[in-house]
Amino acid sequence: MNISEELITRIVNEVMESFKMDDQQLTKAAVADRVKLIKGDTVVFETFDTGNPNDQVTFKEILTIEESPNMATGFLKIEKSSFDWYLGYDELDYIIEGTLEVTYNGIKQCGHAGDVIFIPKETAVTFSSPDHCTFFFAASPANWQDLCEEKK
Repeated sequence: MNISEELITRIVNEVMESFKMDDQQLTKAAVADRVKLIKGDTVVFETFDTGNPNDQVTFKEILTIEESPNMATGFLKIEKSSFDWYLGYDELDYIIEGTLEVTYNGIKQCGHAGDVIFIPKETAVTFSSPDHCTFFFAASPANWQDLCEEKK
């Protein structure tokens, strides 16, 4: 049997692609590379580093910076945890379930399912949930992580 180097390369590349969690787990459908549908039940959450290993916080961005260069989007879950965070970007949070508390300057805003919280750039807050919460976030610009690092 004669197997070409090209065939071996293709097979190896396909196998390697299948191990990528982002692409393997998150189902996206696009219409002419413009309108994207992300299936919510395919989102696999990853640990979100709050600086405290005891915090139970997970998240998942759902669009790459190539797909959405101006705005980052994703989901974040908090389970009975609290953490300080600096936002070097604008963020809009839509609470899907549970209780999200955002504290700024000693004042706590408490949101529940269906509520929206807006946090303008250059704001230091404390995110917390006394029980649990899942929220959808939209952040602008899309390189929000870089803008957080600048302030650390």
